[in-house]
Amino acid sequence: MDTQGSIGSFVSDHLRFGLLMQKATEPRRDERSGLIPVVLALATNERYFPGLYCAVASALSTMPPTREVDLKVLDGGISEISRKVLSHLVARFGRHVRLEFVPIDESMFRGATLGPGQSYMAYCRILLPQLVDVPRLIYLDCDVLVFRDLSQLFDFQLSAGKFMAAVPDSETYSLAHDSPALAKAMKLSPEAVYFNSGVMLMDLDELRKERFFECAVEFLTVSKVDYRFHDQSAINFLLHSHIEGLPEYWNRPSWCFDAQENNNLNCVLHYTSSVPWMSGTPGPAQELFERVAADVGFPVDRDSPRFKKAKRERFWRNMTAPLRAFAFPIVSLFYRLIRKEDRSAAYQKVGRYWLEYIRRAPDRRRLYRRRSEEISRMKFDLGVSPFVP
Repeated sequence: MDTQGSIGSFVSDHLRFGLLMQKATEPRRDERSGLIPVVLALATNERYFPGLYCAVASALSTMPPTREVDLKVLDGGISEISRKVLSHLVARFGRHVRLEFVPIDESMFRGATLGPGQSYMAYCRILLPQLVDVPRLIYLDCDVLVFRDLSQLFDFQLSAGKFMAAVPDSETYSLAHDSPALAKAMKLSPEAVYFNSGVMLMDLDELRKERFFECAVEFLTVSKVDYRFHDQSAINFLLHSHIEGLPEYWNRPSWCFDAQENNNLNCVLHYTSSVPWMSGTPGPAQELFERVAADVGFPVDRDSPRFKKAKRERFWRNMTAPLRAFAFPIVSLFYRLIRKEDRSAAYQKVGRYWLEYIRRAPDRRRLYRRRSEEISRMKFDLGVSPFVP
């Protein structure tokens, strides 16, 4: 993979002009409780603002009203109207919540490979030690809904030698699932646990001491071996022995929530497989997001061209499911005959998925219908009422 002159160029340019050193202020200490305020960091541009708005509303509503919160929003191009809308939301939670917009010029990432959701904002995660001058913080992707008290995560004491805490990834299980070649080149165990970076407790002091930002830039720029997940790959390969595992409920993928038998919401729900305010995947998780979005004044527009296009794509995906279930085992057999066992196993796995998908369709529809009806009757105390600018 040729990344020379891409990530390295934008980092060097902006370090040269000092733009990365516009640091947020040190956190206050709550004189009443003696506790440092919970520091939350999210990053967004205008395209992802509806998700960030819902994430912030849900996160603030779950924390004790007596605990102070410093909310840092890495601003990669939010409109003035959206900034006012978010400020209005935060004001509803009282004086114990302080909002700060940390400016980020998303164009600084233009030379880098696009990250998840065709966005460059994910790269902000590796910049956090440089951008926010606090000892520790919780980073949240903006495609989450929070139904647990994040102050409990913020107060979590990391074990000795750990600089970060995160939940093991539900789909990429090990370093080898990201890049076996890179694991070999770095002399790391290919079976080392792989973590999802959508929800992280980060010890920024330790990360600065270890020069994580500089090492991540070098990893993304110099490495000649392909990796799959950009900044998440850098986090996992560089910090593989310094990440503490968290229980799954701190970062539950939406597809796992859909597979639940009930609507237990005691988790941080992460929409890893869809963008629920733009397209969405039918199921309880999508129903829940639309319910919350409507309550906070950002209803999902199901009549948008993007949403209609996604609906058509899902229709044809389901229509072709029997063909996939039939064809993939044949392709798997072909690769086995030519002794390409890895590819054979991969196609066999996909074939089994589609076969199971078809077999479970009736039960899945009944489960989704029952849970969606329950969600439609839920009452959410988000501390806000719909706001129209």
